[in-house]
Amino acid sequence: MTTTNNEIIRVDHLKKSFGDFEVLKDISFSLHRGEVLGIIGPSGSGKSTLLRCICQLETVTGGTVNICGRNLVENGIYADKNTQRAIGLDIGLVFQNFNLFPHFSVLRNITEAQRIVLGKSKEESEAVAMELLKKMGLEAKANSYPCELSGGQQQRVSIARALALKPQVLFFDEPTSALDPELTGEILAVIRELAKEKMTMVIVTHEMSFARDTSDHLIFMDGGLIVEQGNPVELINNPKEERTIQFLKRFNDK
Repeated sequence: MTTTNNEIIRVDHLKKSFGDFEVLKDISFSLHRGEVLGIIGPSGSGKSTLLRCICQLETVTGGTVNICGRNLVENGIYADKNTQRAIGLDIGLVFQNFNLFPHFSVLRNITEAQRIVLGKSKEESEAVAMELLKKMGLEAKANSYPCELSGGQQQRVSIARALALKPQVLFFDEPTSALDPELTGEILAVIRELAKEKMTMVIVTHEMSFARDTSDHLIFMDGGLIVEQGNPVELINNPKEERTIQFLKRFNDK
């Protein structure tokens, strides 16, 4: 399977099981360069597992995943290790719980992977890190440690760390779920700015207004399946499937 020139991700009939439990049953979608794909759904619907499969944190049971024109896995069979590694460099992942190294300064959290993975010099990696910290409004925190930062600041450092490797596509796994409401807004503002800059992104989120207003395409998952997908405004404001209607009822009744 190959993608079209502008297609950065294509997933066909992806399946994932843990023993006899089928978490992802038959997932297919595509994403074009510069677009934002939003994924919503109840807990346990398979959203995070889907991201983990694409980002090589879980192995798939079946199906095909193509990223930037290269097959990561085709009909359940993985590419060679060099191809897997090359594809991994095209992907950035921002976790819900920050996953910063607590014993590293903010600056070193952002430079470490650049030096180890990309082979950049200390000077090069620090220049990139400082530029990104400035973009995140955290330039003054370069020498601080994660424990000295608020949750929102830690998440902005996580985003900077992911961007430092210059991925082709950035994945967010519920990036505001560990934050209180006051800090959620600052992270959503950063992601909105990245969307304006045409960063290709896949965002699993429980923030319905954000998903509607920021995504170019929206998927609603439940029970390991894509129940409904399409235009975000249409899907959120006027869902067609009964399960989607039930899920969005509290939000749409506000």
